[in-house]
Amino acid sequence: MSNLLISGAYGLAFVAGATAIVLASYFLARRLLPEGTESDRTHDVAGSVAFRIAALHGLILGLVYAQELSDYKDVRSALTEEAIAVTDVYNDIRRYGGGEVDPVQDGLKRYLSTVIDVEWGMLGRSEGLSPQAWAEWEGVYERLLNLQPTTNRERWLGDRMLGRITDVAKLREAREAGVFGRFSGLFWAPAIAGLALLSVPFHVYRPTRGHLVLLSTFGIYSGVVLFFIYAFSDPFRPPGRLEPVAFERLLSGDLDGKVPSQ
Repeated sequence: MSNLLISGAYGLAFVAGATAIVLASYFLARRLLPEGTESDRTHDVAGSVAFRIAALHGLILGLVYAQELSDYKDVRSALTEEAIAVTDVYNDIRRYGGGEVDPVQDGLKRYLSTVIDVEWGMLGRSEGLSPQAWAEWEGVYERLLNLQPTTNRERWLGDRMLGRITDVAKLREAREAGVFGRFSGLFWAPAIAGLALLSVPFHVYRPTRGHLVLLSTFGIYSGVVLFFIYAFSDPFRPPGRLEPVAFERLLSGDLDGKVPSQ
């Protein structure tokens, strides 16, 4: 519920900010620029300029929105794939049998617990991956490397587990890339400038109720789009924060939820 309230507050802030920029630019242009007359075709020029600015502005927003949404979905898919890889190792070591079953399974439980309780907060604060989680992963990896298979079944399972545990490491790196690969002011500068400049050509129209409603509608919709771009840009921080649901369900379900001590 708190995340929903935070998202709503961010959304309202973006909508209000975008609308304020649009209306402020319009009224400033009304004060500084002449309205023009039909004889000098000011209205035609204003419409032409507004159309071109709108096309460029919409293109920028559309491209960035699509890219951020794609990256957001990639991070979410990687989280699911990481949970599946951990499950594969957990189940395959049971099939392998022997004295390493409990140590490997316990290490995987501690790894998931550390990711949920420690690492998720670190990613939200842009601190990167948890060294403690890496240590738990390293312990499991070393135990799998030390397996001594004697049958074809054991060799196949051993190779598969090593492959899946290295997949976990790759997916962890991809998860961290989602934190530090965010765009910067290189996007926000033209996005805000586009809002302001697109309002300027409309200074030739009087501030009637209908005109102001239409300009406000443009500002509201632009604010909504900018809000979602911002939310998708950081998947580990509100308002678009992803929760470690896949890890939580795995730990409390298939892995019975009992986290052993070190």
